[in-house]
Amino acid sequence: MFPIVDQHQYKIKVEYWVSLVVFLIGVFFFFLAMTIETSKEAIGPRTMPLMLAVSLIISGVWLALRAFLDRAGDLRDGYGFLDSNIKRIVEVIGCGVLLIFMFWGFGYFVALITAFVVTLYAFGNRNWVGMIACAIIMAIIFQWVFMGVMLLSDPKGFFVDLRPYTDWMKG
Repeated sequence: MFPIVDQHQYKIKVEYWVSLVVFLIGVFFFFLAMTIETSKEAIGPRTMPLMLAVSLIISGVWLALRAFLDRAGDLRDGYGFLDSNIKRIVEVIGCGVLLIFMFWGFGYFVALITAFVVTLYAFGNRNWVGMIACAIIMAIIFQWVFMGVMLLSDPKGFFVDLRPYTDWMKG
């Protein structure tokens, strides 16, 4: 299906692309984290998103440096896209895009439920009752941990503001 390629060079190219994607996601998260209002606490609502963003940026640079220094290691079977299930890759990327759209349009709680169910479906789960039940339980727990315990920002959705209905989960 694919032409014969130098396996080592192929792995280095994949490492560069992965490092670029990880770095850009980190930069995107960094700018989003900077939009979160600060507070006077030592560890405020911006702390965790900034830690995640900086970790992604550092990881992207580290992966690129590893590839540049030719320390990417040997190619294992199934690595990269040569033997990949392209349909599954597109589905997983679509789940991420859906999460972002749902977060923007309907808020955190609905985005979590939707993305969780769609991701499970993409990976072959067809137990609708189990998927929806797990998604709701997970969303309640995440809402409580991130918005209630960690006091992270819970922005309203562009289309619908469900925060009045999810505030009870904050504790």
